[in-house]
Amino acid sequence: MYDHPFQWGSERQGPDLARVGGKYSNDWHVAHLMNPRDVVPESIMPSYAFLAEETLDPQAITAHLRTNRVVGVPYTDEMIAAAAADFRTQADTAADNEALLKRYPGAVTSGSGSDRITKMDALIAYLQILGTEVKFRDVTPDDVRQ
Repeated sequence: MYDHPFQWGSERQGPDLARVGGKYSNDWHVAHLMNPRDVVPESIMPSYAFLAEETLDPQAITAHLRTNRVVGVPYTDEMIAAAAADFRTQADTAADNEALLKRYPGAVTSGSGSDRITKMDALIAYLQILGTEVKFRDVTPDDVRQ
């Protein structure tokens, strides 16, 4: 919802991911990223297995949130202060996520819950939220046109 800058471009190279959040399980996404043809035999997508080998530093997220706030993303001081803890919580499906959900209603968790958080964990969390923050039932066409 707050991609800055918009990351995906306009040339369609694959399926529309705008509303993929919650459509598939975390395990499905892992299998798909590791070897796409295991779950979609006709897929031409390359493997992204290397993402499971690249570890992320939860402490680095704080600087990312501060930078995004500069370009207009409405992160609060509380969100920035809790960023590293929220990052770890979001990467653990078994974690107590009450505080995370208070700051980010509708947030999803993904990952193994290990101390090692990978780029694959982060990408799956991102995929699982795509399209879930826009509540189409609360918008009428006339509201959009104004």
